Amino acid sequence: MMDFWSETPTLQGEFVVLRPTTMADVEGLARAHDDPETLRYFPYGIESEPPSAASVEHALRSGRQTLTQLDASTGDIVGTTSIYNMSELHGRVTVGYTWLSSRVRGTAINPESKLLLLEHVFGVLRARRAELNVDDRNLRSRAAVTSIGATEEGALRSHARRRDGTWRTTMVYAVTADEWPQVREGLGAQVARRSAK
Repeated sequence: MMDFWSETPTLQGEFVVLRPTTMADVEGLARAHDDPETLRYFPYGIESEPPSAASVEHALRSGRQTLTQLDASTGDIVGTTSIYNMSELHGRVTVGYTWLSSRVRGTAINPESKLLLLEHVFGVLRARRAELNVDDRNLRSRAAVTSIGATEEGALRSHARRRDGTWRTTMVYAVTADEWPQVREGLGAQVARRSAK
């Protein structure tokens, strides 16, 4: 029996597979990173640099549960995401460090990925809260987080340095266990709508 509070899961969907990242993923992640703006709003440091052996090794040593996102139909690597700041005692996690190849944006992959992650968080881990943190200037990601039904809870001012040296305000969003059934329904509808295109 795996302890998923300490072991990174594999999550299988119809359109996306999330599995533990390995060093063998470096080349595929580098190919998937096809838009120089992808990591623009990530905090300053190696996480905001294009995928490389050094950045993947850093992620694997970070303590995060780092997941590689695969297109289920082709097996191609299309991005990455992580579960981190995990507290079993307090039943909370953060989902983030997420990016996707530009070619799969707007498809069913992102909502299904969030559906799988949150089903794991609330169904397997039995957590009470999943948090998502977004740069206040990252309007696309803020809209995406809001669209899944997460609640905006506040702003952490001068919270992290951006790649360009400016200080970012981090917007905090969350989904609680009580909200999860409604959020799950909305995500399922998003997946169905985007897969029908």
